[in-house]
Amino acid sequence: METNETRNPETNPNNDQMENKADQLPPEELDDLQKKVHDLPEEKWNLYQYIGGGVMGLVCGFLLTTVSGYPSIGMYGTIAAALLALFGPRMIEKRVKRTVQKGRIAMMIALGVWLLGNLLFMLLSGVPIISKAA
Repeated sequence: METNETRNPETNPNNDQMENKADQLPPEELDDLQKKVHDLPEEKWNLYQYIGGGVMGLVCGFLLTTVSGYPSIGMYGTIAAALLALFGPRMIEKRVKRTVQKGRIAMMIALGVWLLGNLLFMLLSGVPIISKAA
């Protein structure tokens, strides 16, 4: 028979068992770098994320605009920028075992600013944005 009682998660016996299992798990062992990162205050960690994300965004922008202009290695600059933007933050998260979400946002903003600045520079210097192929 079903009852129409609402279940209270505080009195659920399965909830108590899950909490006990979480308490019984051994603490995760961290190396020296991970301990230093976890001991950082939140404000300082956010500042490091903003700086690192901004630098990474500018590097990606440089690779996309300047290095991609070289005929021999241009393709590699685009590939490097894509790999850096996609896999760099995740590798850092795995290494330090702390989230870098604000760094990702800073990277996207810095990349957008770089691309917008490059576009404005091209417009002001008279470089054609779209040219017809010969």
